[in-house]
Amino acid sequence: MIGPSHPARPRVPGARGDRAVRLAWLVLLLATSMMAPPAAAQGMRQPPPLPTEPPFNLSDPTVVQAGQSLFRQTCTGYCHGAEGRLSRAPALRGREFETRYLYQRIAYGFPPMPAFQTLLTPEDIWKLVAYIKSLQGAKE
Repeated sequence: MIGPSHPARPRVPGARGDRAVRLAWLVLLLATSMMAPPAAAQGMRQPPPLPTEPPFNLSDPTVVQAGQSLFRQTCTGYCHGAEGRLSRAPALRGREFETRYLYQRIAYGFPPMPAFQTLLTPEDIWKLVAYIKSLQGAKE
């Protein structure tokens, strides 16, 4: 063999330096994108911090009635049956739940139940909690 098997590449002045600059820009771009706050999905709010106490009395009949109305709009049909009866999701009537558990389950969801914290205000979630709590003494 007289010469190399591959023809020699022509040397471009500064080629290694260009590669290093491109690599530095890539690292900078990646680092910057990781620092940016995540974008909220269109039509959804950022989830509020989890309240520890309801802003109103959960046994207030007007709050329970507002919760019942919300429940019929958002929870019946596909998931829970009317008035919290058994359907595709568990029955809520005649069962005791801790208040905080209900709020967290509605806000954060639990598969297959979706999270409602980006769709409902914390006050509306508390109204749903009030309605579900009102079903504790109900009989099937």
